[in-house]
Formats: sequence, C-alpha cells, structure tokens
Amino acid sequence: MSGTGSLIRRVAAPLGLGALLWACGGTGNSGLAGAALTADSADQVIWGLTTILTKAGVRQAYLSADTAYEYDASGRVDMRGVRVTFYSADGVAESVLTGRQGTYWMRTNQMSARDHVIVVRSSDGARLATDFIEYDPAQNQVRTDKPYVADKGTQHIAGVGFICDPSFTNCTSQQTHGSAGRLVMPPQ
Repeated sequence: MSGTGSLIRRVAAPLGLGALLWACGGTGNSGLAGAALTADSADQVIWGLTTILTKAGVRQAYLSADTAYEYDASGRVDMRGVRVTFYSADGVAESVLTGRQGTYWMRTNQMSARDHVIVVRSSDGARLATDFIEYDPAQNQVRTDKPYVADKGTQHIAGVGFICDPSFTNCTSQQTHGSAGRLVMPPQ
C-alpha cells in the first residue's frame, strides 16, 4: 500500500477473518457474518490502521481506524472507528475528527467520515457535529453539504453545508442560524 505520505501498519491479512469465521462455526446470523461479506471482497483487512497524510513532506493529518478494508484496484480503504487529527503547518494539532465510518483514497489522501461525525477544535474545545464530512488535502479544506450543529460555550450555530480549513476557524456556511451568546453594547 504505497502512496505519498502513507504509513500503514497491517495487522492481519484477509485469510485471518476467514479462519476466524471457520473457527466460530460458519457465517450464521451473527454481526461477524456481516463483516465477513464486506471483508471477502477486500484485498486486505487491517485491524489498527494508521497513516500520516502529508503534503510536500509536511504532516497535515494523522488518520487511524479500528478496522479497515483495502481495495487495491480502486485505491480505496473503507474504515470503521475513524479518528483524524489535523495539524497546522507548524505541527500543532488544530482539531480532532471522529466518526463511525469513513473512506480513505490512497492515491490522493482524500478522506471522508460519516455516521455520527464529531469535530473538536483543539484551541478552545468548540464542537461540531454532522453526519458526513470530507477532507481534501490538496485544497486543505474540510466540507459538507449536510446539516451540522456547532457549539462553543453559549454560542450555538446550525446550518446546512460549510467549507472550512482544518482548524475550523475560517469557514463559509450556508443556511446558518443560531445564537452567538450575549452581545453587550457600550454606553453612548
């Protein structure tokens, strides 16, 4: 699994899941059987995937997943239990994204997270929740066209769709509404 900036730790081969299913008595109706159907078509099954996403040798993000299914022909990796830490050009962690599922494209380092996606900004703990986010490292942008909710202290913002930098400080949003806390005007 070679690619620019990819460091993947492979913990298991596709045969590992098949042997486990055989040892457990087949593919009945267990949750493991559903995973086997996905894993059967994957070229590799990886438990504990980690990769560093870089641009021009500079670390932009650190991606990890509990379980990943790699498809060599398409260069796609389907992931479960996704966690991404985004970094500034100075190497400072800017935000952490988590999601139940995701997709990583090995050739472009693009990735997406879906199903209960949460982003927490490192500088102040601001929190954003949505069902889908995609990251484009070439443009250094995080975006969605889905509804989202963002909270920071007394501020509460909701909308549909945004484009942000990975630090979630420079954002363009659509259909935004909410409260920004209390505004006190100076006496005149």
